[in-house]
Amino acid sequence: MLKKLLPYWRPNRGLTVVGIALLAAAAAVELALPWPMKWLVDHIFADRPSSAWLQALLPGFSSGEKMTAVAALCGLNVLLAVGHRWLTAAGQMAIIRVGGLLTLSLRARGYEQFCRLSLSYHDRTRVGDSLYRIAYDTHAGMTLISGALVPLLQGSLVFAGVILILLRMDVALTIVAAAAGPVFWLCIRKFGRQIEEGSRKYHDHESVILSTVQESLSSMRTVQAFTREPDTSLRFRKQATDSFLANLRLVKLQLLFSGTVGVVMAVGTAFAIFFGAQRVLDGTLSVGDVLVFLAYLGMLYQPVNAFSQSASVVRSASAQLARVFEVLDAVPEITDKPGAPSPARVEGRVEFRNVTFGYEPGRPVLKDVSFVAQPGEVIALVGPTGAGKSTLASLLLRFYDPTDGGVLLDGTNLCELRLAWVRQQVSVVLQEALLLSGSVRDNIAYGRPGATLAEIEEAARKAQADEFIRALPDGYETNLAERAVNLSGGQKQRLAIARAFLKNAPILVLDEPTSALDAQTEEALLAALRQLVRGRTTFIIAHRFSTVRLANRILVLRDGRIVEQGPHDELMRGDTLYRQLHASQRGEADTVPAA
Repeated sequence: MLKKLLPYWRPNRGLTVVGIALLAAAAAVELALPWPMKWLVDHIFADRPSSAWLQALLPGFSSGEKMTAVAALCGLNVLLAVGHRWLTAAGQMAIIRVGGLLTLSLRARGYEQFCRLSLSYHDRTRVGDSLYRIAYDTHAGMTLISGALVPLLQGSLVFAGVILILLRMDVALTIVAAAAGPVFWLCIRKFGRQIEEGSRKYHDHESVILSTVQESLSSMRTVQAFTREPDTSLRFRKQATDSFLANLRLVKLQLLFSGTVGVVMAVGTAFAIFFGAQRVLDGTLSVGDVLVFLAYLGMLYQPVNAFSQSASVVRSASAQLARVFEVLDAVPEITDKPGAPSPARVEGRVEFRNVTFGYEPGRPVLKDVSFVAQPGEVIALVGPTGAGKSTLASLLLRFYDPTDGGVLLDGTNLCELRLAWVRQQVSVVLQEALLLSGSVRDNIAYGRPGATLAEIEEAARKAQADEFIRALPDGYETNLAERAVNLSGGQKQRLAIARAFLKNAPILVLDEPTSALDAQTEEALLAALRQLVRGRTTFIIAHRFSTVRLANRILVLRDGRIVEQGPHDELMRGDTLYRQLHASQRGEADTVPAA
C-alpha cells in the first residue's frame, strides 16, 4: 500500500522532511522533561552535591539558595513543556498537511479515473459504491498520516532516545522493562489482520447503504407513486443493521486489542517498579534515579502503545485504501492506441461493417449489422423496444467497442482514431435530457465551453428555447436545481437540443428529441431540425414517427438485425414490420410485433 501511495506523496516530500525535523526536535525536548524532577529530589530534597555543569546551567545550585534553585527548576520545566508542545504541534501540522494533500490527490485522481473508465465499468458498479469510495475511502490517506505516521514518527524517535538513556542508567532494569516488547508484537500480529478484514466489511456495508440512499432519493417519485415506502425503509433498516453489527464487531476487536496492550503495559510497569525498588534499597540507584527511570518507562510504553494503536489504524486505513486502488488500478476498456490520429477534415461517411455486440458475453444485442451512411444522409432507426437502436448510437460514440466487426468513419475504424476526437465529431440529444447543476448558459455551452453569449442565444433561438429562458428569473444566468427539476420536461429537452445546435458537429445523433414536446412546439422545432441536419450525417432514433419525416432512409431493426430498409413510402407498401409499427402508433393496430 505504501508503494502505491508513494507517487501521491512524492510532491510533498519537502514538507514531510520539515515535519520530521520538527518532531525530532520535539522528541529531544521530551527526553529532557524528567530531569528537573530528578535534580529536585536528589539535590534539593536529599542534599546530594550537584555537578559543576548543573551549577553553571541553573542559578541557585552554586549559591546554596534552595528556593532559588527550585524556582529555576520550575522555570526550566515550563520552558521545556512549552518548547515540546510548540514543536510537536508544528511538526504534526506539517505532517497532517501532507496527509490532507495526499487525500486531495487521491480524490482528484479517483474522480479523473471514474471519468476515464468505460461505460461498461459504470454499468456494473453501483453509483453509491463509487460515491463512497471517492468521498469517504480516500480520506483514509489522511487517517494513515495523522493516525499512524505521526504517532509512529514521534514514538520511534522517543523510543530510541529512551532506550539509550535507560541502558546508560541500568542495563538489567532496561532489559526487564523491554521484556514486554515481544508480547506487543504478538498482539499486533494476532489482531492486525482481523481488524483489517473487519474494517473492510464495515466499509463495504456503508457503501451499500449509500447506494441504497442514492438510488431511493433519485427515484423518489417512483417509490411514492407505487407506495413502496415501507419496503424501501425495511430494506434500508436491514442494511443499516448489517453495517451496525459489522461496526460493532470491529470496535470489539479494537477494544480487545487495546485492552490487551494495556494489561501488558501494566505488567511490564509492575516488574520495573519491583526491580527498581530493589536497586534503591541496595543503594545501586538513588530515589531520583528511580523516578527518572519510571518517567522514562512511561515514555517507553507510551510510544509502544502508540505503535499498537497505529497498527490498528494502519489496518483499517489499508482496507479503505485497497477499495480506492481497486478503482485507480482498473483499466479502461475503451482506450486510445499509441499515436492514434485526429484527422483535420471529416466528410461524415459512417459505416457499420458486420457489427456484433452484446453488453454481456453470449447475449448479443446487435448481430452482424452492416450499413453505410453517406455524408449528409439522414437515417432513422426504427424498431420495437430492445431491438438495438440506442446501442448503435452508443457504438458510434464509442461508449463501447463491437465484439466483432467495426464502425468506420471516413473509412477508418473508430478504434484507430483518438477517442476524444471521435466524440468531438458527434452531437447528441438523448431521449432523457441530462442537465447539470449550474446556469442555463453553462448547460447550453457544455459541449463548447468557449462559446460567446451571442452564439449561445442563437443556438437557443434555433431550439425554440430563447423565449422561456428569458422568462426565467435571471435569464441565461439562472441556476438550475439538481437534475433541473425547476424546468418542465419540454424545456429541458429544448436546452439539450440547443446544446447540440451550439456544438455544430458534423455527425448528429437524435434520440427522439421531440418526445417531451407538445404538438405546436414540436412542429416548430422540426423546421429547425431540418436546418440542423442539412449537410450533417444524422441518425434519428425514432420512437415517435413524426421525426421519421426528416430521414432520407429508414433502417428497421428487430432482434438486433436490420430486417428492412428504405424510404418511408417504399416501406409502407406491403406487409412490412415498419408498416405494422407505424399503424400501431397511429392506433390502426392493436399490438406491436414482439422483438
